[in-house]
Amino acid sequence: MTKTRLRAVRAAFLSAAIALTGTAAQAESPFHTGVWQVNEPTGPTGLVVSDWLVFEDGLPKRWLYRRAGTNDQNQFDFLVRNIGESTYAPVQIRVYRTGEHEMKYTTFVKGAEPVEHPAKRLSIPNYKNSCLSVENKGERLFGTWSGTSASSFKRLRLSKTKLTIDGKSRTVEVAPVRVGRLGIVENGQPIAFLTDAGGDYAVLQWFKPGVDTATMGDPKKEILDFAREEVVRWPGGTCDRQIQSRLKAMK
Repeated sequence: MTKTRLRAVRAAFLSAAIALTGTAAQAESPFHTGVWQVNEPTGPTGLVVSDWLVFEDGLPKRWLYRRAGTNDQNQFDFLVRNIGESTYAPVQIRVYRTGEHEMKYTTFVKGAEPVEHPAKRLSIPNYKNSCLSVENKGERLFGTWSGTSASSFKRLRLSKTKLTIDGKSRTVEVAPVRVGRLGIVENGQPIAFLTDAGGDYAVLQWFKPGVDTATMGDPKKEILDFAREEVVRWPGGTCDRQIQSRLKAMK
């Protein structure tokens, strides 16, 4: 990469980081982040949600995208996209807080009646103490991650200058583009996001050709179509254990 190009990439990253700093420092995780008991007619069901993902079978599975104009501090409406898919799923989700430890959880499927169930919180509501929050995590995205059943590799290591996968290193530029998300650039070309999924997990989101630094760093533009999305786990994480402990409290 030429020095001129390198300076341009760094400037783009810096602009994105400055634009986000004012709101990111004040941000808190939304009320739905945590472990819940959803009371269905057939019995209680566990629901595990980070700030922007629903977990399934122990792994982050469904991205949540807030619908503009439908949200306040007690209600959020979400479009849903499954990891690895490029379009929104037919199901939409609404969470509506009815108390400090209660909410209504509603799913909408096109052509069908909404399905609403009451839910009771099993986890700590304070975002600073919630392991599922993406807030207050510092630089944990840098470092070593283990592959999972939802990744094609066994080991990932990211520093501010190197991306190493299963022992093969690439020289990169890395900088935050929003809270819980790093942009990764190689030879002036954006190649991926590493996005905090909450809990013990992150998602490596490989770009398709054509993504530029402006698009990568735009907080108002969501990229939905990735070449691959691979789930990795922080080896030192304790959130999985905490989640299982909370789910055992269902009754």
